[in-house]
Amino acid sequence: MCELLGLCFNKEIRPNISFRAFRIRSNHNPDGWGIAFYPDPPAACVIKEKFSALESELADFIAEYPKLRSRIFICHVRWGTAGGIRYRNAHPFMREIFGRDYIFAHNGVICNYRSLKLGRFRPTGDTDSEYIFCYILDKIYERGIQTWGRDEFEWLHEVLLRINRLGSLNCMMSDGEYLFCYTDIDGYNTLCYVHREPPYPRIKLRDLDWEVDLNLTKKEGQIGYIIAT
Repeated sequence: MCELLGLCFNKEIRPNISFRAFRIRSNHNPDGWGIAFYPDPPAACVIKEKFSALESELADFIAEYPKLRSRIFICHVRWGTAGGIRYRNAHPFMREIFGRDYIFAHNGVICNYRSLKLGRFRPTGDTDSEYIFCYILDKIYERGIQTWGRDEFEWLHEVLLRINRLGSLNCMMSDGEYLFCYTDIDGYNTLCYVHREPPYPRIKLRDLDWEVDLNLTKKEGQIGYIIAT
């Protein structure tokens, strides 16, 4: 199965600790990896490859690069189930709508996804994931959403529920202001989250067998969430 990681904070952060641990999941998800973020919101940047993050010198660089900062990150490691092992099928995906870059990544399998009718947005690859992203963007465009509020959040939840009824769906999406996270209604590979705020704890990363005192890495006032499958 694929894996997801999202970070959403009130201030710009580096993803180095979480990303280092997350890329280990490529052990069982070797068919591509990617990271998307907002260096200058609402403009996004997506970096991805079609092979394992553990084999990638680019992923090595990202884990250490001190200038890679953003309030929001979406990361993905892929185990291909729909679509070939190609760059265009690696997550996250990105499209512009109403002057904002939306980014999206999916974990799960959507059956009969082509029963969802597309409009102006079309996939460039051949995955169910990119297809449903285009479907979601079509619905956002039809509704004319340029500012998100409670009514729009509840509406989006209904759209995702309809997609979820066609298969398994954990997904993350962002417009540069919000990080939208949805977990499968039947508990498939459920999303979990942790809230980070001062005083920060000492944590142990089991994937790396590594302990770190977050007070030594976080800047004062950084508050946010880490979400992952």
